[in-house]
Amino acid sequence: MKSGIIKVLNEWIFWIDSEKRLSKNTVDSYKRDLDFFINFLEKSHNKTFSLEDFEKLNDDDITAWFFERLSKGVTHRSNARSLSSIKSFMSFLVKKKKMDFSFFLKKKAPKFNSSLPRPLPFEKFKQLIREVCQEKIKWISMRNLSVIILMWGYGLRISEVLNLKFSDLESTEFKIIGKGEKIRIIPISYAVLDYLKLQVKECPYTIQNNQNIFLGKRGKKLDASIIQKIMRDLRNKLMLPENTTPHSLRHTFATELLENMVDLRSIQELLGHSSLSSTQKYTSISSQRLKSVIENFHPRSK
Repeated sequence: MKSGIIKVLNEWIFWIDSEKRLSKNTVDSYKRDLDFFINFLEKSHNKTFSLEDFEKLNDDDITAWFFERLSKGVTHRSNARSLSSIKSFMSFLVKKKKMDFSFFLKKKAPKFNSSLPRPLPFEKFKQLIREVCQEKIKWISMRNLSVIILMWGYGLRISEVLNLKFSDLESTEFKIIGKGEKIRIIPISYAVLDYLKLQVKECPYTIQNNQNIFLGKRGKKLDASIIQKIMRDLRNKLMLPENTTPHSLRHTFATELLENMVDLRSIQELLGHSSLSSTQKYTSISSQRLKSVIENFHPRSK
C-alpha cells in the first residue's frame, strides 16, 4: 500500500470519526473492511495500489471480491456492510475532490435475508450466570456479571455498557449515548447500582469520576472483544445456539418486554432505536410464541 493511500485513509478515518461521528466499533469495522479490500486488490492485480488506481476500478473488481469472500464463508450481510465501508471511502474521495467519480457510489448491496433476533431462554440465561460466577478472580467475576446484567436487564449495547463512567453511579438514572449520539435515560434499580459500586470497590485499580468502571486485567478500559470471547466460550460450553452473542442479551430484553405486553413505543425508547421499524422486528418472535401458546393451550386447537 503506497504512502499516498495511507495518508488519505487516515484522513478518511478522522472524517468518519469526528465529522460523521460514527461509533468506535463502526470506525474500526470500516477501517478493517478497507484494509482487506485493498489487500485483495493488490493481490489480484499483482501491484501496489495508488490513489489513481481507485478511479480505474470497475464492477468486476467488486464482484470478484464478493465471490472470494463468499467462498470463505463470509455472509451476504457482511458483504453488504463491507460495501458500505467502501462507498463511504469513495464518497470521501469525491467530496474532497481527490476523485471525480466512483461507480461504487451507485453499486447496490447484495441482498440477504434479515435474520431474526436471538433471544435467550431464561433457563439458558441462568446457566450462563452460574458459569460466569465460577470465575476464580472475584473482581473479574463481578465485572463480567455486571456487564451481562446491564445488557440483559436494561437492553444496553455492549459499547454503551463499556462506556459507563464512575460518575454515572451517582444517579439511579443512566444517561446513555447510543448510536448517532442519540441520548436516552435508563432507570437503574438500587440493587444493581449497589452491585456496580461494589464491583468498582473490588477492582484492584483506582477508578476516578471520569474513568470507565469496566477495566481489563491491565487496568485499561475493557475491550468489547473480551466479552465477546467470554460469550463464545460459554456458548460452546453450555451448547447454546450458534448465533448466541452479547447482542442476544439485548434481544432477550426486548423480547421479554414485548411478551409481557409492553408497547413497542416504550421498547423503542428503552433500546434507543431511531426508527420504530427497527423495534418491530421483535414482533415476529413474539408472534411465533403466541402461535405456540394457542396451539398448545387454546380449546379450539384440541
